[in-house]
Amino acid sequence: MKIKRRSLHLFQAWVVRIAISIILFGCYFFYSETDVFTITTYELQGVDEVSRASIIPSLEKLGMEKTFFVIPKNKIFTYSASGITSVVRDTIGDLKSISIRPIGLHTIHIQVELLTPLLRLEGAEAISSDGTVFATSKDLSSYPRIIISSSTKVLVKRDGLLFTELTFHEEKINETFLLNIVSISTKVSSLIFPVDTILVEEIGDVTFFNASGTSKVMVLRDADPKKTWSTIVSAIDTNPLKTKLGTNKEGLLYLDARYGNKVFYRFNDMAFENTKGAAILRDHASTTQTASTTPQ
Repeated sequence: MKIKRRSLHLFQAWVVRIAISIILFGCYFFYSETDVFTITTYELQGVDEVSRASIIPSLEKLGMEKTFFVIPKNKIFTYSASGITSVVRDTIGDLKSISIRPIGLHTIHIQVELLTPLLRLEGAEAISSDGTVFATSKDLSSYPRIIISSSTKVLVKRDGLLFTELTFHEEKINETFLLNIVSISTKVSSLIFPVDTILVEEIGDVTFFNASGTSKVMVLRDADPKKTWSTIVSAIDTNPLKTKLGTNKEGLLYLDARYGNKVFYRFNDMAFENTKGAAILRDHASTTQTASTTPQ
């Protein structure tokens, strides 16, 4: 019996299709149902042990899922980078960056970089030097709290990650803005009183308060921080302010360095009348200002 050429070609085509299907199914079965390419280890660096203990089980659970109900996520060639990032981000609120790469046939290496707190905001939120706002499990009690009037929070995307940034006057708060404030705050804490709260007002004043709100130091936001601090140091090293700080530092109500080379001050044992302040380069200055309360 002679087979027609057309039938032969059709038969051959079906044989090829079946062979290809068998090969593809075999490859899929070998890839998905054997352990040759299965991820068995997640190397997680840059996080503490508590976070690691929470993240690893979630990553293993993620690996049990499939993309489009077909492609396994626990295999070295089809792991979900976006899924891993989401799992890590859900646990680590202070995530700055994440790097994910396979090592060999069974290991995924995850390198995490965390944001560094510069100051604390409300609750468990902190702000980094570049103005990024983030939640953190770190103890923030040693960081001064900053309140920036008329500031707003905006969402931005960087390197595929969403971040919250603080803006002031509709502009992103830059590193210089915050570092200048922290520079003076650190020096006030070391020489005058420990700074607990920093108030940045829209009009341009920056006020540093102690924990009880009874003492404050006032400077201008846009002034040169080095020059401002030099003026303050000269003032507190000159009598009568030097003596007052030596004998009644806890009684300081305010120290005002917003007026060029003059520093005004007042203590709780001074009468309400005009009082002499410390002057730098010129005669003594005087003021009748009174101390305000700590911002709530």
